[in-house]
Amino acid sequence: HAYAHHIQRLMVVGNFSMLAGLSPHAVHEWYLAVYADAFEWVELPNVIGMSQFADGGFMASKPYAASGAYIDRMSNYCDGYDVSKKTGEQSCPFNALYWDFIDRNAANLSKNHRLAQVYSSWKRMDEDKRQSYRDSASTFLKRLDAGQRI
Repeated sequence: HAYAHHIQRLMVVGNFSMLAGLSPHAVHEWYLAVYADAFEWVELPNVIGMSQFADGGFMASKPYAASGAYIDRMSNYCDGYDVSKKTGEQSCPFNALYWDFIDRNAANLSKNHRLAQVYSSWKRMDEDKRQSYRDSASTFLKRLDAGQRI
């Protein structure tokens, strides 16, 4: 109660928050309010620098962004979804959110040498596939904003 393993904090909640485009400051404030062991001197650099990559790469050399495959390997948070399915109904939302994040942040991240392979994969995808990621992510976030059960 009010504690979470670093995988939950960084790679589930933090990853989701970053992929969804939430305000890094709001995420930081939420962590401080929710976790009993959250102290600002630790939480601020961990959330702003690592979890949200909102310090421009000062703390980490690349964003801790991951798709459903990683979430599935490290946890059960994609249970009930088909992790192999990348878009549409029953796909793990982390899949489309990941590629949508990559697309939305290309201007700032595509020159990061640690993401060269990711951006190379993105560029090789045909435009219909890239658009399906964008559309699936948008649909998921609209449903979430509307308060629908996901």
